Amino acid sequence: DILRKALSEAMIPSRCATAFARTARRNHQVMGAIPNGSLPNLTGSINYLHGQYNSFFSHTKPKVDMDLYKKRRSESTVSTALSEDEVKITPPPLKVPTLEMAEAMPLDFSEMDNTQLIALAALNIVQARAEMLRRHIMSVDQIPYEEACKIFDEIEAFNRMGMMKHSVPYKVGIVCALTAGFCSFPLVFDLNTVEWFNEYYVTTDVPEPRDLETPLEVGSWAWNWMEPPLGQLSFFLLCMQFARSQLENLGIRPYTLKIKELRADRLIKKYPQYNPDFLKIYSMSVSFYD
Repeated sequence: DILRKALSEAMIPSRCATAFARTARRNHQVMGAIPNGSLPNLTGSINYLHGQYNSFFSHTKPKVDMDLYKKRRSESTVSTALSEDEVKITPPPLKVPTLEMAEAMPLDFSEMDNTQLIALAALNIVQARAEMLRRHIMSVDQIPYEEACKIFDEIEAFNRMGMMKHSVPYKVGIVCALTAGFCSFPLVFDLNTVEWFNEYYVTTDVPEPRDLETPLEVGSWAWNWMEPPLGQLSFFLLCMQFARSQLENLGIRPYTLKIKELRADRLIKKYPQYNPDFLKIYSMSVSFYD
């Protein structure tokens, strides 16, 4: 408190007072309480330090032409200021295709080069694999493209021989699923169908006529024997679906993959003069139904 009072009585700038306090603390000259009798001497010391401070900076501080400084500062501000049009960022113009690019674009797989066909064939594009096989036929038989297309048509027809019988299990599954789905509605909610089914396959007691006035009441009665088979079939299909997903995770499609491999082997035996890999990848990519 005594030091703060002495600094306020000396009327020195805060920066000088701060410098003095730091110097005193650093030299360990101000420790503990200062006696009251030493206050005038302390004030005089501070005034002396203030005078030395002003004397030093008055000799060392460079003289600045304020008019010149303000002029240069205004010029710098004007030169660096940008207009709204200059600040606005305009994106580069979009590149549009030229007429040469449009004319060079392939319109069919036959117009693509070998690199493009190989890339598309790796993506399991059937048309790309077929075009690769046509070009392979051209290189092996040394014939033009038109003749190679005729041989390819023969290979395509032979590859599809017998596919009708191999697709029967899929078609039977589709018919059974659609028939069971649509027949489930009358077997549950139609009174005549439910009574007929109960008479020949269930033989349970028939409720009072007043309890069978609406389709929902009929469904409540029919659900007594429809719930076990429908629930069991639903659980069975759920288990089959789970097993199928695990087979797909392993990369296995038992029936479909086996049939396609047999078809590819038959095609390779029929045309041994051509590369077996080209024949196999084409045959494996062709579906049963086209």
